[in-house]
Amino acid sequence: MRLYFLGTTLSTVGDYALWLAAGVWVKELTGSTAQAGLCMLALILGTLLSPVAGYVADSMRRKPLLLATNAVTGLLVLALTQVHGAGDVWLIYAVMFVNGLAVSLTDSATTALLPRLVAPEQLGAANGLTQALTQGQRLITPALGIGLLAAFGGGVVAAIDAASFAVGFLCWAFIKVDDPRPRPTELNWRQETTAGFGFLLRTPSLRQLTGAMVLGLFVIGMFETLSLAVTTVGLHRAPTWVGVLVTVMGVSGILSGLLAGRLLTPLGAGRLTALGLALFGVGALGMAVPMTAVVVAAALLFGFGLPCIIVGAITALQLTTPNELLGRVSGARAFAITAGQALGMAAGSALISVVFYRDIAYAAAALLTLSALYLFTRREQHPAGAPASAEETAEQETAAETAA
Repeated sequence: MRLYFLGTTLSTVGDYALWLAAGVWVKELTGSTAQAGLCMLALILGTLLSPVAGYVADSMRRKPLLLATNAVTGLLVLALTQVHGAGDVWLIYAVMFVNGLAVSLTDSATTALLPRLVAPEQLGAANGLTQALTQGQRLITPALGIGLLAAFGGGVVAAIDAASFAVGFLCWAFIKVDDPRPRPTELNWRQETTAGFGFLLRTPSLRQLTGAMVLGLFVIGMFETLSLAVTTVGLHRAPTWVGVLVTVMGVSGILSGLLAGRLLTPLGAGRLTALGLALFGVGALGMAVPMTAVVVAAALLFGFGLPCIIVGAITALQLTTPNELLGRVSGARAFAITAGQALGMAAGSALISVVFYRDIAYAAAALLTLSALYLFTRREQHPAGAPASAEETAEQETAAETAA
């Protein structure tokens, strides 16, 4: 497992550094803020191919897929060392798109392989540690990406990201995992690609979790825009003070990730996700208060809540889904929440110009609280009514098909 966490962590550090630097790099080359924004759009478009990525992850052995993804993406990222002027920015857009697709492939494949690396009772702790490491990376990657760009240029940032893919490749090369060849099916590619959505809709516990998460992450996406208004309008501080809130969220996120595995046992996966949404709801109310101490406390709640949401949802998905479907179900879930968060960011940008930020925060708190209450009150999300294991789910589906 050390190799798993080492490869995942270092690869993600390189990715985050490049993602943060790419927009600034394009701005420096072109002078256009709009063109700089296209970097994130290209990345999001790549991640929205997650249903296709999930199908690929389920149609071949996943370890070779991860090795190929790391090798090919690392080589393509090196192309950014040839960017020297405004006429070369298309290369940055292309690499960001490929990076988004690589993230989708990696996420689907690793989500499906992790249950083969650890025992079911250890999945929550493993997912929690992954989130703790992710939150820790977010504390260092802004300075790493932007600092290296300012000191040495974008080519160096790209080279470091390529090196991180090389580390990921080497780590996976030495990881031993049971990774059997998938059995062929009689479904066509369209049925195969949409099978993940079908499983999410047919499985009550996952349908409830996904619906609540989409709504919750829509609201969380709105705060990507609102955080600037909270800082400048509410607290009358410089825009750069947003960095303080991000740091606070990162620190509490590390703690939450480390505790998530322990919280999962008494609460269950669904109620752990509900707890995270509830903490975000209280935090949203705190963001509306024009007092520094209250806003910092709200940021602490945001940081603690996010790993709870993610760990609960991913662990439930891994425990409930048959392994041969896990890549596609993971891809379908990723598509839904990415789309929800992106729409939330767009909604926040549109609303902030016509609605006072506190009113948006109040509405966000209400929606998050409703999402949390919905999950808390579902029988399927209680530990006593926990979702069936993947094997039980597969047996139930086979019995249903036989009866039909």
